[in-house]
Amino acid sequence: MRRRPFPIALLTALAVAIAATAAWAGPTVSGPNGNTQSIDSQIRPKRLSKTKFTPGSLKVTTLTTSTTDPSGVPVPAVQATIDFDRNARIYTKGLATCDSGKLQSQSTEVAERVCGKAKIGSGTAIAYLRAGKVYEVPQTVTVFNGVPQGGKPVVILHTYGTTPLQVSLVLEGTVTNYNKEGYGPRLDLNIPLIAGGTGALKEFQVKIDKKWRFKGVKRSFVSAKCPNSKTMKARGEFTYRDGESLTALSKQSCKQAP
Repeated sequence: MRRRPFPIALLTALAVAIAATAAWAGPTVSGPNGNTQSIDSQIRPKRLSKTKFTPGSLKVTTLTTSTTDPSGVPVPAVQATIDFDRNARIYTKGLATCDSGKLQSQSTEVAERVCGKAKIGSGTAIAYLRAGKVYEVPQTVTVFNGVPQGGKPVVILHTYGTTPLQVSLVLEGTVTNYNKEGYGPRLDLNIPLIAGGTGALKEFQVKIDKKWRFKGVKRSFVSAKCPNSKTMKARGEFTYRDGESLTALSKQSCKQAP
């Protein structure tokens, strides 16, 4: 049987849709030190109330590379400030906490054993490590609710990988309410150096989806509502060891629930 050719109009529409979807992730930006940076922030579900905060999840992906280093290793980031849309909200009351000191140099198994009740999400990462040559070390990422600082929520990101070499990191950040430029929650994250700064984080992806009950009410670490623009944005400013910094942007669409 002869196959019908795919309609040109449908192909064109499909290509436009794919291009539009890719554009939401935000552009990759480049710096004078050769680093490239991008960020993608996605809140789910996409269908959200226009006026009330809907329990949901948050997925954040960052990618840092280099266009000048022969091995592709970027100048390592030491600080990240991530702003989320003002229509997003963080809630932590009634949630167990974890002391980051308990997680230093620990495996994922141990981290979950000592702070499992405070776990709020998980993910993956890739670390560059120089040891004669450059290795890419896959990491398991576990996210915990930390002990508040100055009354502000704290997020702890624990990473651990052993193949081909062991790398373990603890990233700790404080959440504040920026409440400017259309942004709301702000995460200021400290990033420790890998092997004294000879290594670097390449890719980092986490999903936070913690739900629990407090005072008889179901709670969610992340909640959001869909504005009239039906778009939500995020912004990440990354500062590197050499003092350079890059700001990457991300947008996503949402639908208003009836």
